[in-house]
Amino acid sequence: MSALLPLLLASAVALGQGDRPQLDASVDENRIAVGEELTYTLRAVSRSPAPMQVTLAPFNGLEIVARSERTEVGLGGDVTRTTLVEIRLRAVRPGRWELGPARAVQGRDTVEAEPIVVDVTATRAATASALSPRLRGLIDRATPPPSGDPAVDLLVSTDTARVGEQVDVVTAAWFPRDLRMQLRRPPTLQPPVIDGVWSFPQTTPTGIAATRNIRGRWYDLFVSHQVVFPLVPGTVGIPRATLKYSTPVALQFFSQEDRFALSSRADTLVVLPLPASGRPAAFAGAIGSGLALERHIDPPAASVGEGVAVELRLSGEGNTALWPNPEVRWPADVRAYLERTDEQVTTTEGRVGGTKTFRYLVVPDSAGALPLPAMPYAYFDLASGRYREIGVGPAAVPVSPRGESAAAAALPPALMHADRPALAWSLAHGVPDWVWVALLALPALLLAFRGRQLRVPRGRTPVESGTGLRSAEAELDEMVRALAPDPDRRFGPALAAAVRAAGADAELAARVAAVRERLLSRRYGPGETAGEDAALAAEAHEVVRRLGGSLRGWRGRVAGLVVLLSAAAAGRLFPQSPAPEQLYESGALHAAADGFTRRAGAAPAIGANWYNLGAAYYRLGAPGRAEAAWLRARRLAPRNESVRRALSLTPPPDATSERWTWSPPVTPEELLLLGGLGWIVGWIGWVARPRVRDRWLVLLVFAGAAVLGGLALRSWYGCPLAIVLDASTLRLSPHGRAPAVGPLEPGSAVRVLEGSAGWVLVRAGGGREGWVPDAAVAAVGG
Repeated sequence: MSALLPLLLASAVALGQGDRPQLDASVDENRIAVGEELTYTLRAVSRSPAPMQVTLAPFNGLEIVARSERTEVGLGGDVTRTTLVEIRLRAVRPGRWELGPARAVQGRDTVEAEPIVVDVTATRAATASALSPRLRGLIDRATPPPSGDPAVDLLVSTDTARVGEQVDVVTAAWFPRDLRMQLRRPPTLQPPVIDGVWSFPQTTPTGIAATRNIRGRWYDLFVSHQVVFPLVPGTVGIPRATLKYSTPVALQFFSQEDRFALSSRADTLVVLPLPASGRPAAFAGAIGSGLALERHIDPPAASVGEGVAVELRLSGEGNTALWPNPEVRWPADVRAYLERTDEQVTTTEGRVGGTKTFRYLVVPDSAGALPLPAMPYAYFDLASGRYREIGVGPAAVPVSPRGESAAAAALPPALMHADRPALAWSLAHGVPDWVWVALLALPALLLAFRGRQLRVPRGRTPVESGTGLRSAEAELDEMVRALAPDPDRRFGPALAAAVRAAGADAELAARVAAVRERLLSRRYGPGETAGEDAALAAEAHEVVRRLGGSLRGWRGRVAGLVVLLSAAAAGRLFPQSPAPEQLYESGALHAAADGFTRRAGAAPAIGANWYNLGAAYYRLGAPGRAEAAWLRARRLAPRNESVRRALSLTPPPDATSERWTWSPPVTPEELLLLGGLGWIVGWIGWVARPRVRDRWLVLLVFAGAAVLGGLALRSWYGCPLAIVLDASTLRLSPHGRAPAVGPLEPGSAVRVLEGSAGWVLVRAGGGREGWVPDAAVAAVGG
């Protein structure tokens, strides 16, 4: 009997353990992002009909969206009691969070389920809903709630503000975590409705905004944030905020709920008026901080009767809805309409601001320069507490007659101002290449051949070349070019008529046309020319002699009269002519281009002259001439940002043009000066400090490379280069009726080989060579 007692006790213990409930916990997702949801399931099973209570630890990093609980009791052969709890959770903060542990209590038996780890990752939505520093500072000022009870507090960023100044109003609700776990739905916050202000509701986290441990108990915070701008001075009352929530009476899902409502304290805001001292006459009520006004014109040039959109963009901090329209005084002959007003509100670190765009439609009635008046804008700056005035200056839009092409789609940068060449150009441009080569060779020669003298080669006497026929042809071409307009396009009867109009008799004019035709046929005709034609040369000389004798008296008298009239006109008009910059700004682009041309001709070493000339040409609708002028400007000022941006408006049409117009970010003179200075310093160090000659050798290598690079770049710039102005045709000979070689695109670069009587022989991309009229290209270098 004593041996059976332990066995009976062990059987009773095993039977008691078999009747204990079983508790299992699971989730449908163990890795989610902020804002996503998961389902946490608890399943408790017992073989006893006694009631069973299931409890959960508070959730961190997740909030309860929904909760359901049901219990099933089986009365078959074995009595079973099953309790199922399902909780829908939403992630509110990134991190690694534990769900649980969970506990089930039935009578004197208690079982526990292990916690489940869930990873919550951050998303853009979480970042956007993060608390701003301004809002976080207000929350830190919130009054702690009473122990164990929820509370609602009203937080105002300031008790005194000026009209139009930003005031933050925050409703903060604190909930004990154990009480929040019992809620079946999130609490409801009703922020105060304030009269006499302009309100902007702000985005806040949809769930728990913050968590804090107060007196050893965890509280979760729910917030509602609004930004208000007082409209009138005085005292503004801020009503109470309300918090509403419901708690279930029992644990069953369909049980009744007790509803609660809590109210915060009320508050007041003292609104101060704007100061009367220092208020400008143009002040219309704009209030903000750091406002800026910009003007954008689209298109930058127009035709008569076409609308031009003028946008005024006002940006800064403040209530953009209350910024008034700028007062624009349009000229009497300009039709202007306010098309629309757009607002874009932004928030930067809790401060409300944005951009307000006023779009005007301006219609010009006549060709010329459309004047846009200066547009001042006065406002009260809250940061400094003073009135300020901003604005944009006057401008002009070029307007072409109806049906003609307006200027380019985009205006070049502003004009440059310079009155002297660069220092490097002044110092090194006049030094010939042989001096730099001698500078490189002289130190080594002095060290290697001490006491010897260098032989200087004797110069060669130039050999004169020329023939009677060639000189006669040149004299005839010169005489015809002086008498007939556009002689390269006049042949036969057309040339004879032009010579007759210049004052020659009919017989002489016909003889001139015939001799010139014979000369052109001899030079460009098929077959090879056999020696000199003395008779043709004599006849050409005779024609030139007779033509000059018959016109000498007439030309002399007219030329003298023209010179006197020109001098008188120049003496009277030149002192009164405005500066090219003024003509450019007023829209007189042809006169501005003439003025800049004179400046570039008088001072070709100043890059600003070429840039300004290119800007005038570009606005006149001559991109080829503008590109040629800007390329010259880039060679003189390669690091100038305005030149670089201007050249982006006229990109090269092909790879060959891009290669031929390439320019490094330094000038030849800068390379020569730096290299020459380094070369001299390097040789001095080589002789004076022989122990560290390896270091001086590095300097000598780089200095020599700089000098050679400067000479190479100077030679590169010296190659004759031109830009094709308009679509042209390469011809086999300098003649308007010569066979075509191929087309040339406008803006392409060509190498100039030689010139002859109004024509130039050029080499284009692909190795093509041919003749084009001299007026069809603009020279860049050479």
